[in-house]
Amino acid sequence: MKKMINKIPALLYGAVFGIANVIPGVSGGTMMVVFGCYDIICGALALDFKHIKKHFFFLLAFAFGAAAGIFGFSFAAKYLFENYPVPTFLFFIGLILGSFPVISKKLFSKGKLKVYHIIFMFIALAAVIGLSLAGESAETAEAVYQTDILTAVKFFSGGFAAAAAMIIPGISGSFMLVLFGVYNLIITAVTELDLFVLIPAGIGILCGLVLGAKAIKFLLSRFHTAVYSIITGLVAGSVFAIFPSALRFDLTLFIGIIAFVSGLMISFMTGRKKFER
Repeated sequence: MKKMINKIPALLYGAVFGIANVIPGVSGGTMMVVFGCYDIICGALALDFKHIKKHFFFLLAFAFGAAAGIFGFSFAAKYLFENYPVPTFLFFIGLILGSFPVISKKLFSKGKLKVYHIIFMFIALAAVIGLSLAGESAETAEAVYQTDILTAVKFFSGGFAAAAAMIIPGISGSFMLVLFGVYNLIITAVTELDLFVLIPAGIGILCGLVLGAKAIKFLLSRFHTAVYSIITGLVAGSVFAIFPSALRFDLTLFIGIIAFVSGLMISFMTGRKKFER
């Protein structure tokens, strides 16, 4: 019973990760950094079986939570995003800002920063801001839904790009689906179990997760401080990317402030729990 109770946080982390990946602009990778389990999840996605065995029960609970977040709470998350964007985004901003003590520990765990680390940080920050601004003006027309090979390839490509982005802090997997013009089609396919959409998109997602995680695991093992410098910039830039533009001094803003403080406290308290790499 005690072991099961200890896995409840992992279940909740997975649920938030899943919900984050449903909302365009919110980064699931950032949520992994927020909850201090980024290295654990990337190691598992890279198919490091020794690593998977070591963290098996944590990963199992996280996977169940992620599935629940994507399939069980996607309707609620989308409803909140569309109808109460300010409190929803401020909650996620609170989660992100509360994670910086954890990120700083990772950043300085291998030694002091060099000048090029700081340069990497600002380049990553600028990249997320630039991508966010580009996305606001990008054409996001949906793909023509035809049951042909070209459309299937587009679903595969969108799924691959979204999955690779999903594990990069600061980059939204759902936002990549929007840029590929398949976001609404894939979200609808999930609710309707449309296999023509789900199979190629699912294969693309699987390939993107494994290859992306292998690349990140390789880079972390050799360039830890440089990678976390980039992660710091990406996470900082994600605050700009999801900052609500329609702030008004009304009840919604008051609720948003409460949501922000709640996210900040959840992230800060969670960050006190240390995970083994």
